[in-house]
Amino acid sequence: MGRLIKISIFILLIGMSACHKKQIVPLPTQTVNYEEEKIAVNQEIARRELADINLIAQRYGWNLTKTESGLLYMIENKNDSPRAQKGNRVQIKGTITLADGSVFYDSKTDGIKEFIIDGSEDIVGLHELVKLMGVGEKANAIIPSFLAYGISGDGLEVPALSSMICEIELIKIL
Repeated sequence: MGRLIKISIFILLIGMSACHKKQIVPLPTQTVNYEEEKIAVNQEIARRELADINLIAQRYGWNLTKTESGLLYMIENKNDSPRAQKGNRVQIKGTITLADGSVFYDSKTDGIKEFIIDGSEDIVGLHELVKLMGVGEKANAIIPSFLAYGISGDGLEVPALSSMICEIELIKIL
């Protein structure tokens, strides 16, 4: 009889463990479209930056024109001189600041800025702005972050997603 009891207990334990097995419940499948999420986040960033840019333009009293790329600018002292073009070496003077007021470039302390249009590592929006100018013309502009140093900044002076405010004069096309 002892052996019969042992077998019965064994069968009982097997039956009990079978009743307490964890069932694997499949998780509901959720499709996440990361591309749509990235687009939505970028649109929100652009919306906020545009709101900040509009406040800057109001603060300076600038009536700006917007290019297809998103550069906002106005030209003063318009004249009939030839426009700077891709490949031209140009010289500018003036100031470029960040939206927080910190100075990125000031010709009074940094000297004349010289670069080749569309042929240097400079700010893309600055190249676009200078191509809209003739010698002796002054421009006021706001370069959105995506035409400046973008989402990463320059790693030194320009933080990520920084718009730049330009008050420059094209002094020479070489």
